[in-house]
Amino acid sequence: MILTRRIPQYLLMILASAAVFMDYLDTSIVSIALPAISADFGAGSSTMSWVMTSYLLALGSTLLLFGKLADRTGHERLIFILGFGLFTFVSFLCGMSASIVMLIICRVFLGFAAAMMISTATMFITTRLPENMRGVGLGVIATSGGVALALGPGIGGILTEYISWHWIFFINIPVGIAGVLLSLVLIPKSEAKPRNKQPFDVGGALLLSAMLVSLLAGLELGITYGWTLSVILLMILCAGTGFLFFRRELRHPDPVLSAKLLLNRTVMWASLSTLLVTLVYLGVIYVMPFFFTGSYQIPIAAAGLIMLLPPVSMALIGIPAGALTGKFGCMRLCTIAAVIMAAGLLILASGIFFGGMPLIFAGLLLIGLGMGLNEGPSIQRITIHSPPELQGSSGGLIFTVMNIGCILGVAVFSVAASWGSGSADVYSSAGIAFSCLIGFIAAFFAYVTSRLARDRNFC
Repeated sequence: MILTRRIPQYLLMILASAAVFMDYLDTSIVSIALPAISADFGAGSSTMSWVMTSYLLALGSTLLLFGKLADRTGHERLIFILGFGLFTFVSFLCGMSASIVMLIICRVFLGFAAAMMISTATMFITTRLPENMRGVGLGVIATSGGVALALGPGIGGILTEYISWHWIFFINIPVGIAGVLLSLVLIPKSEAKPRNKQPFDVGGALLLSAMLVSLLAGLELGITYGWTLSVILLMILCAGTGFLFFRRELRHPDPVLSAKLLLNRTVMWASLSTLLVTLVYLGVIYVMPFFFTGSYQIPIAAAGLIMLLPPVSMALIGIPAGALTGKFGCMRLCTIAAVIMAAGLLILASGIFFGGMPLIFAGLLLIGLGMGLNEGPSIQRITIHSPPELQGSSGGLIFTVMNIGCILGVAVFSVAASWGSGSADVYSSAGIAFSCLIGFIAAFFAYVTSRLARDRNFC
């Protein structure tokens, strides 16, 4: 049902953007509080990476599942409201966690709730707003995500420094309650769709989840216990389930994610480049708070303000990047973005190694600029190169790729920082600098894969 009155239309945009805002905020606000949570629970740095990755893993592995479920059944309103309610309740449980294990388990359920909200929020924009307002609505959603990434470290630092880290979760509660109430009043009841004769791709969803879980578990256990037989078996399981997932999605009549998209050369390489860029960005966001609060002994609130540099520069370049695609093309902007990020990582590693704060600031700014310059053009190039009949699936591919990049970013930088530090419990300056050099290699391959995409269409 299309909303015809202006005020409900604007309220729906605010509601959908609030869901996206809460998701992105919970991704970025936690990073600055990890050292404080680590000290409170007496957990090592590698264990703390699970506070971020458990959320991202649950989100990334179920995002397509809930989106497909809503699309098939027409119950996107119910899924959205349940997701908002669950997100609010579990946020309370996260804040009340008495152990690191309880917090990580709660973060898993928080990720499931976020997947329910995010997968349906964009559907409301395209199904409940008139055609002339959909572009504005999608723009509002994208902007809210950028703003949340920018505000997260600053808000998290202030709350952790002057109240406690528990409040980075408690602040979700009033927004969540308001969101549920507004959803019940504002969103028209969904009309159930006729039963889809094609079988639901449960197997594809399970294989995707198994691939991500085995990959992340293998990396994290490898850090803590070494590369034992069980870790090697997990990595083999990851490769096997990944192969089975790809083969199944090619053959299934109604796949969770159409693997045919990845048979397109441009889409495949552009997706891999996007994954690597996202990996670098989230990896830096993860490890740098440990450097500022550990090696430099900077107060958490001040460290949070410094960590605003990447997302703020990302947000500032994001809108101009969209306008520049018509002049320079998506491929050129994406390759330039990878070069900027690679340069930023070298400068950041130098600043960490030699103790130069101006270099560190410059490196963080460049990494944010690279991410902002890449995000819009990469989404455009993947979308326009997807076959017309798979345009809808391309959105699911983009969000899945970016979530996998976030998961791998935390995992890879955690592994590298642990190796460089000689310990999985405390990250040294040398270890964090080493992780940035590993990030430089990832940025270099982001450049290579972006060039290999060889866009056929100018955007």
